[in-house]
Amino acid sequence: MISLVKEDSELFELSEVLLDFYKLMPYKQETDDHKTCTRFCTTWRGMIDSGSAAILALKKLDKIIGGIGLIFFPALEDGEMTCTEAFWYVRESERGGGLKLLLSAQKFAKENGAKRMNMIHLSHLMPEKLKNLYNRLGFREIETTYLKEL
Repeated sequence: MISLVKEDSELFELSEVLLDFYKLMPYKQETDDHKTCTRFCTTWRGMIDSGSAAILALKKLDKIIGGIGLIFFPALEDGEMTCTEAFWYVRESERGGGLKLLLSAQKFAKENGAKRMNMIHLSHLMPEKLKNLYNRLGFREIETTYLKEL
């Protein structure tokens, strides 16, 4: 089942699922999981309350097993409402529902005024598999991002 995350308790439950995802990311890691979860919940609560973001959760037996975070903004280039995925993760043991989550996110974005959707991925995690998936779904590659810690 896929549902819109509304409650703080859902944000916290999702943040605990995402702890596994954070460990795969190439960013500096917070060693205190509670701080990480609190930061996630506070940040997303503010963005959701402002109307600039939404999270869809994938649930199994009423437990969150994954989610996709969406950020909405008018593109600087042409003003078109754009939806960018901030994270998309399903517990490894529960993979298979991720595509349903992505398709639901596309539908949600369109229903909420987005004219386009950006998807991102970590270059070291399944790059060919995701590239093929995105191409199959009609996405086209337009940009590569480089990161430098300052």
